[in-house]
Amino acid sequence: MKKVQIWPIIKGAFVDIYDNLGWVLFVSAIWFAFAVPFLFAILPGELSIILRILLGALVIFLGPATAGAYYLANKLIKRESIEWRDFFFAFKKYFWRAEALMMIFILAIVVIIIDFTFYSQIQNTIVKVLSIFWLYILIFLGVMQTYMFPLLIEQDTGIKKIIVRSFLLSIDNIGVSLVIFLIVTGLSVVCIITGVGALLLLMGVKSFFDTRTFLNVMEKYEGVPVPQKDKEG
Repeated sequence: MKKVQIWPIIKGAFVDIYDNLGWVLFVSAIWFAFAVPFLFAILPGELSIILRILLGALVIFLGPATAGAYYLANKLIKRESIEWRDFFFAFKKYFWRAEALMMIFILAIVVIIIDFTFYSQIQNTIVKVLSIFWLYILIFLGVMQTYMFPLLIEQDTGIKKIIVRSFLLSIDNIGVSLVIFLIVTGLSVVCIITGVGALLLLMGVKSFFDTRTFLNVMEKYEGVPVPQKDKEG
Protein backbone atom coordinates (compact mmCIF):
# COMPACT_ATOMS: atom_id res chain seq x y z
CA MET A 1 0.00 0.00 0.00
CA LYS A 2 1.29 3.44 -0.92
CA LYS A 3 1.79 6.17 1.65
CA VAL A 4 -0.80 8.94 1.85
CA GLN A 5 0.72 12.39 1.28
CA ILE A 6 -0.70 15.37 3.18
CA TRP A 7 0.18 18.18 0.76
CA PRO A 8 -1.77 16.79 -2.26
CA ILE A 9 -4.85 16.59 -0.04
CA ILE A 10 -4.52 20.18 1.16
CA LYS A 11 -3.72 21.52 -2.30
CA GLY A 12 -6.46 19.45 -3.93
CA ALA A 13 -9.06 20.59 -1.41
CA PHE A 14 -8.28 24.28 -1.93
CA VAL A 15 -8.31 23.83 -5.72
CA ASP A 16 -11.68 22.05 -5.47
CA ILE A 17 -13.08 24.85 -3.31
CA TYR A 18 -11.79 27.56 -5.67
CA ASP A 19 -13.07 25.79 -8.80
CA ASN A 20 -16.51 25.29 -7.25
CA LEU A 21 -16.79 28.43 -5.12
CA GLY A 22 -20.39 29.06 -6.18
CA TRP A 23 -21.42 25.61 -5.01
CA VAL A 24 -19.41 26.03 -1.80
CA LEU A 25 -21.44 29.16 -1.04
CA PHE A 26 -24.69 27.38 -1.93
CA VAL A 27 -23.93 24.34 0.23
CA SER A 28 -22.82 26.47 3.19
CA ALA A 29 -25.83 28.78 3.04
CA ILE A 30 -28.46 26.06 2.75
CA TRP A 31 -26.82 23.93 5.48
CA PHE A 32 -26.59 26.96 7.77
CA ALA A 33 -30.32 27.55 7.27
CA PHE A 34 -30.98 24.05 8.64
CA ALA A 35 -28.56 24.63 11.54
CA VAL A 36 -30.00 27.97 12.71
CA PRO A 37 -32.99 26.55 14.68
CA PHE A 38 -30.71 24.17 16.58
CA LEU A 39 -28.30 27.01 17.38
CA PHE A 40 -31.14 29.11 18.81
CA ALA A 41 -32.15 26.12 20.94
CA ILE A 42 -28.75 25.67 22.59
CA LEU A 43 -27.34 29.21 22.75
CA PRO A 44 -28.01 31.45 25.80
CA GLY A 45 -31.04 33.68 25.51
CA GLU A 46 -34.52 34.42 26.81
CA LEU A 47 -36.37 31.79 24.80
CA SER A 48 -38.89 29.67 26.69
CA ILE A 49 -38.17 26.03 27.45
CA ILE A 50 -40.99 24.89 25.16
CA LEU A 51 -39.66 26.95 22.25
CA ARG A 52 -36.16 25.63 22.83
CA ILE A 53 -37.47 22.06 22.76
CA LEU A 54 -39.36 22.71 19.53
CA LEU A 55 -36.35 24.32 17.89
CA GLY A 56 -34.04 21.62 19.21
CA ALA A 57 -36.26 18.94 17.68
CA LEU A 58 -35.40 20.35 14.26
CA VAL A 59 -31.94 18.82 14.69
CA ILE A 60 -33.53 15.86 12.91
CA PHE A 61 -32.93 17.75 9.65
CA LEU A 62 -29.28 18.57 10.34
CA GLY A 63 -27.94 15.11 9.52
CA PRO A 64 -29.73 14.86 6.15
CA ALA A 65 -28.63 18.42 5.29
CA THR A 66 -25.05 17.40 6.03
CA ALA A 67 -25.46 14.37 3.77
CA GLY A 68 -26.69 16.69 1.02
CA ALA A 69 -23.58 18.85 1.40
CA TYR A 70 -21.21 15.88 1.22
CA TYR A 71 -23.10 14.41 -1.73
CA LEU A 72 -22.56 17.57 -3.78
CA ALA A 73 -18.91 17.75 -2.68
CA ASN A 74 -18.37 14.14 -3.77
CA LYS A 75 -19.87 14.74 -7.22
CA LEU A 76 -18.04 18.04 -7.78
CA ILE A 77 -14.64 16.67 -6.77
CA LYS A 78 -15.16 13.85 -9.28
CA ARG A 79 -16.04 16.48 -11.90
CA GLU A 80 -19.56 15.12 -12.34
CA SER A 81 -22.39 17.41 -13.38
CA ILE A 82 -24.90 18.34 -10.68
CA GLU A 83 -27.82 20.67 -10.08
CA TRP A 84 -29.27 22.19 -6.93
CA ARG A 85 -31.97 19.51 -6.73
CA ASP A 86 -29.26 16.92 -6.03
CA PHE A 87 -28.91 18.36 -2.53
CA PHE A 88 -32.50 17.40 -1.75
CA PHE A 89 -32.12 14.06 -3.54
CA ALA A 90 -29.35 13.18 -1.08
CA PHE A 91 -31.32 14.77 1.78
CA LYS A 92 -34.13 12.29 1.15
CA LYS A 93 -32.04 9.25 0.18
CA TYR A 94 -29.75 9.31 3.23
CA PHE A 95 -32.23 10.87 5.67
CA TRP A 96 -32.37 8.26 8.44
CA ARG A 97 -28.79 7.04 8.21
CA ALA A 98 -27.46 10.59 8.13
CA GLU A 99 -29.59 11.57 11.10
CA ALA A 100 -28.46 8.47 13.01
CA LEU A 101 -24.82 9.37 12.37
CA MET A 102 -25.41 12.94 13.49
CA MET A 103 -27.23 11.92 16.68
CA ILE A 104 -24.61 9.30 17.56
CA PHE A 105 -21.87 11.90 17.05
CA ILE A 106 -23.65 14.56 19.13
CA LEU A 107 -24.48 12.07 21.91
CA ALA A 108 -20.87 10.85 22.02
CA ILE A 109 -19.61 14.43 22.36
CA VAL A 110 -22.08 15.15 25.17
CA VAL A 111 -21.10 11.98 27.07
CA ILE A 112 -17.38 12.71 26.71
CA ILE A 113 -17.77 16.32 27.89
CA ILE A 114 -19.87 15.23 30.89
CA ASP A 115 -17.32 12.56 31.84
CA PHE A 116 -14.41 14.99 31.47
CA THR A 117 -16.19 17.62 33.57
CA PHE A 118 -17.06 15.07 36.26
CA TYR A 119 -13.59 13.54 36.61
CA SER A 120 -11.74 16.86 36.36
CA GLN A 121 -13.65 18.16 39.40
CA ILE A 122 -12.68 15.24 41.63
CA GLN A 123 -10.11 16.36 44.21
CA ASN A 124 -7.58 13.69 43.37
CA THR A 125 -4.44 14.43 41.34
CA ILE A 126 -4.33 11.03 39.65
CA VAL A 127 -7.99 11.20 38.64
CA LYS A 128 -7.53 14.76 37.35
CA VAL A 129 -4.61 13.65 35.18
CA LEU A 130 -6.59 10.66 33.90
CA SER A 131 -9.45 12.98 33.00
CA ILE A 132 -7.26 14.31 30.18
CA PHE A 133 -7.82 10.93 28.55
CA TRP A 134 -11.34 12.09 27.65
CA LEU A 135 -9.91 15.02 25.70
CA TYR A 136 -7.89 12.60 23.58
CA ILE A 137 -11.06 10.59 22.98
CA LEU A 138 -12.84 13.78 21.94
CA ILE A 139 -10.09 14.65 19.45
CA PHE A 140 -10.09 11.12 18.03
CA LEU A 141 -13.86 11.30 17.65
CA GLY A 142 -13.37 14.48 15.62
CA VAL A 143 -10.80 12.68 13.47
CA MET A 144 -13.22 9.79 12.90
CA GLN A 145 -15.95 12.20 11.90
CA THR A 146 -13.80 13.23 8.93
CA TYR A 147 -14.64 9.92 7.26
CA MET A 148 -18.22 9.27 8.38
CA PHE A 149 -20.25 11.24 5.85
CA PRO A 150 -17.84 10.65 2.94
CA LEU A 151 -18.21 6.91 3.64
CA LEU A 152 -21.99 7.21 3.74
CA ILE A 153 -22.05 8.93 0.34
CA GLU A 154 -19.32 6.93 -1.42
CA GLN A 155 -20.15 3.43 -0.17
CA ASP A 156 -23.87 3.87 0.63
CA THR A 157 -23.61 1.36 3.47
CA GLY A 158 -25.04 0.89 6.97
CA ILE A 159 -24.33 2.81 10.17
CA LYS A 160 -22.30 0.04 11.84
CA LYS A 161 -19.97 -0.36 8.86
CA ILE A 162 -19.54 3.39 8.54
CA ILE A 163 -18.49 3.74 12.19
CA VAL A 164 -16.16 0.71 12.06
CA ARG A 165 -14.54 1.81 8.80
CA SER A 166 -14.17 5.38 10.04
CA PHE A 167 -12.40 4.04 13.12
CA LEU A 168 -10.08 1.82 11.06
CA LEU A 169 -9.26 4.55 8.54
CA SER A 170 -8.49 6.95 11.39
CA ILE A 171 -6.20 4.46 13.14
CA ASP A 172 -4.42 3.39 9.95
CA ASN A 173 -3.91 6.98 8.78
CA ILE A 174 -3.74 8.78 12.11
CA GLY A 175 -1.00 11.27 11.13
CA VAL A 176 -2.66 12.53 7.95
CA SER A 177 -6.12 12.39 9.51
CA LEU A 178 -5.08 14.39 12.58
CA VAL A 179 -3.38 17.11 10.51
CA ILE A 180 -6.40 17.48 8.23
CA PHE A 181 -8.74 17.52 11.24
CA LEU A 182 -6.73 20.33 12.84
CA ILE A 183 -6.68 22.32 9.57
CA VAL A 184 -10.43 21.93 9.07
CA THR A 185 -11.06 22.80 12.73
CA GLY A 186 -8.93 25.93 12.36
CA LEU A 187 -10.75 26.99 9.19
CA SER A 188 -14.09 26.31 10.86
CA VAL A 189 -13.16 28.47 13.86
CA VAL A 190 -12.18 31.31 11.51
CA CYS A 191 -15.49 30.96 9.67
CA ILE A 192 -17.46 31.03 12.93
CA ILE A 193 -15.55 34.01 14.34
CA THR A 194 -16.15 36.06 11.21
CA GLY A 195 -19.86 35.31 11.36
CA VAL A 196 -20.38 35.76 7.64
CA GLY A 197 -17.93 32.91 7.06
CA ALA A 198 -20.18 30.54 9.00
CA LEU A 199 -22.99 31.38 6.60
CA LEU A 200 -21.05 31.38 3.35
CA LEU A 201 -18.15 28.95 3.78
CA LEU A 202 -18.33 26.67 6.84
CA MET A 203 -20.01 23.47 5.60
CA GLY A 204 -18.87 23.93 2.01
CA VAL A 205 -15.21 24.08 3.04
CA LYS A 206 -15.56 21.21 5.52
CA SER A 207 -17.39 18.88 3.13
CA PHE A 208 -14.82 19.47 0.37
CA PHE A 209 -11.85 18.95 2.70
CA ASP A 210 -13.29 15.80 4.28
CA THR A 211 -14.32 14.30 0.95
CA ARG A 212 -10.96 15.06 -0.69
CA THR A 213 -9.19 13.51 2.31
CA PHE A 214 -11.34 10.38 2.15
CA LEU A 215 -10.91 9.89 -1.60
CA ASN A 216 -7.13 10.37 -1.41
CA VAL A 217 -6.80 8.03 1.56
CA MET A 218 -8.86 5.35 -0.19
CA GLU A 219 -6.37 5.34 -3.10
CA LYS A 220 -3.97 3.75 -0.61
CA TYR A 221 -6.11 0.64 -0.55
CA GLU A 222 -6.47 0.16 -4.32
CA GLY A 223 -5.77 -3.46 -5.17
CA VAL A 224 -6.36 -4.64 -1.61
CA PRO A 225 -8.71 -7.69 -1.67
CA VAL A 226 -12.18 -7.00 -0.30
CA PRO A 227 -13.44 -9.55 2.28
CA GLN A 228 -16.14 -11.80 0.84
CA LYS A 229 -18.69 -10.74 3.47
CA ASP A 230 -18.24 -7.09 2.40
CA LYS A 231 -18.81 -8.02 -1.23
CA GLU A 232 -22.04 -9.68 -0.23
CA GLY A 233 -23.16 -6.49 1.60
